[in-house]
Amino acid sequence: MTESYKNKAYQASGKDLFSEAAVLLLSAGFIYFLAHKTYVMSAVMAAIIILRFALLNRRGDYIFFLIGLVAGGGNDLLSMFKGVYAYLPPHDFTDLPIPVWMLFFWGEIFVFFRKLMRSGPFLGESRHVGKLIDLPLALDLVVVVTYRLIIYRTASHPWHPDALFAVILIVRLLLAPPKSHERRLMLLMLFLGPLYEIMLIASRLYHYQTGVVLGMPVWLIIYWVFVVRFLKAVFDRVENFLAGAGS
Repeated sequence: MTESYKNKAYQASGKDLFSEAAVLLLSAGFIYFLAHKTYVMSAVMAAIIILRFALLNRRGDYIFFLIGLVAGGGNDLLSMFKGVYAYLPPHDFTDLPIPVWMLFFWGEIFVFFRKLMRSGPFLGESRHVGKLIDLPLALDLVVVVTYRLIIYRTASHPWHPDALFAVILIVRLLLAPPKSHERRLMLLMLFLGPLYEIMLIASRLYHYQTGVVLGMPVWLIIYWVFVVRFLKAVFDRVENFLAGAGS
């Protein structure tokens, strides 16, 4: 790979974005058919990840992969331990309530998010971030912690977390309205987030206690719309650091 940052933040090309989407769709297809064959799925996911980094790697991709593995996979693990939802396939390890391959799938999801958030209409007006923590990000940090505390305590209660999530998101957006590129990203995630969940639920990968929309709880849809703006803010700061490190 010969790509150089030269003090410029990464911007995904159309080829980068569509190639990453293809990897994600390929992984999703295998999950649909092999989700309950845990060891086979682990081998398949390992092969996909190895080939993906061999063929499509861009500078910094591994950082976002590790963020996804820790943040996405860690969130899944905590949700399992707290009883928010339950994975249905056999687990690799008896003490781990989630297939190991799912942790690495989260890494790939975050790499796809990177390419999406650094492409055309979602890039934003500036490629660099001025403040490490501004008001919108500070509010998002409060909201994400509040959301997790709510769902850990009310996951089995129909409509309670849905109403609380909706009210909190409305207040958050009124206090610091999202920018135009963030609104576009949130609207896209209103489609992509539920589509992703529907695919995994249809694969019989996991089960929610209060699924009312094709197996999904309403709070989950709200969470996807919220969290993509939060991730965009975090990712932009990581990109800014990478651009500086590459100068």
